[in-house]
Amino acid sequence: MSFIKKIVPKKVKIIAKLSKLYAYDFNRFIKNSNVYQTFDTENKLKGKLTIYYHVLEKGLTMPDTRLGFGEPVVLELIDMMNMYLDKKYNLSSLEFVHSMNVLEEYVEFHDKKSFALKQAITDQVAKLRLRITAYETPKQFEFDRDVYFAHRESSFDKFCLSRYSSRNYSDVLIPEEVLMKCVRLALKSPTSCNRQVNRIYMVRSAEMKQEVLKLQYGNRGFGHLADTLFVITADISVFQGPNDRNESFVNSGMFAMSLLYALHRYDIGACPLNWSVEVHRDLKLRQLLGIPNNERVGLVVSCGYLPEKIKIASSPRLDAEEVVKIL
Repeated sequence: MSFIKKIVPKKVKIIAKLSKLYAYDFNRFIKNSNVYQTFDTENKLKGKLTIYYHVLEKGLTMPDTRLGFGEPVVLELIDMMNMYLDKKYNLSSLEFVHSMNVLEEYVEFHDKKSFALKQAITDQVAKLRLRITAYETPKQFEFDRDVYFAHRESSFDKFCLSRYSSRNYSDVLIPEEVLMKCVRLALKSPTSCNRQVNRIYMVRSAEMKQEVLKLQYGNRGFGHLADTLFVITADISVFQGPNDRNESFVNSGMFAMSLLYALHRYDIGACPLNWSVEVHRDLKLRQLLGIPNNERVGLVVSCGYLPEKIKIASSPRLDAEEVVKIL
């Protein structure tokens, strides 16, 4: 065995180990995620409910909500809710209750605008009301700008709880020096072995922003209003072995959260935008921004000063008791 170790090149050993680790990641993901859309567990179905209701609550908070928006999503959400009911899953779960809440708010919003939704939607919502009793019709949040930033200098718990993702931006330009202050604060984020892997592409020109937004999913209706886009990457050249394969995402996530808090501290609204894209989109972004091959794109953050009145998606959170396991 020691003889084999001597004659096998080091690079081959590394590739073998990395292949085993990626196979481990792949198998866990393919077996336990919902990529096959089987909905054979409650969590898989709740995940889909959340995606659909969040599309609708975001739409309700757009700067200029289009009447009749998201009708195909509404019908998909109703189908998922009926499936959930048929499987007799927990009707008091946050995901299910909020799905009904958002549906009701969606219908109410259009009723107030005297806009006739498709008959299929109104009929299906009426049938759901007969099957569900435990829900209410909350409102997405609406703030005055001063109220939204009221706790930017408060204790951390108040500060933290006061930050929401904002998709309403004004046309007031943010001084570059203020954005750089936010980046400097974010650079204090924990980083693997202090390797300080994150790199930031601050996109401010209108043409460049438009091209970046074309490549990212999930910014329709508000992305074009952003003053600045931060494209956050991580330099993978500093990672030393196969076990570091996911460190770039961990570091980028911590950096992004610090950046969001820093922007909030300086009266700037912001919204993180995922970079869950196909290969060709990643390649186009790299070419557009000149991102080298040794950097992995983590996510995009849109930001801007806020108008006097802003709408915020309520996006309720689970209770701590639901996510903590004490051993």
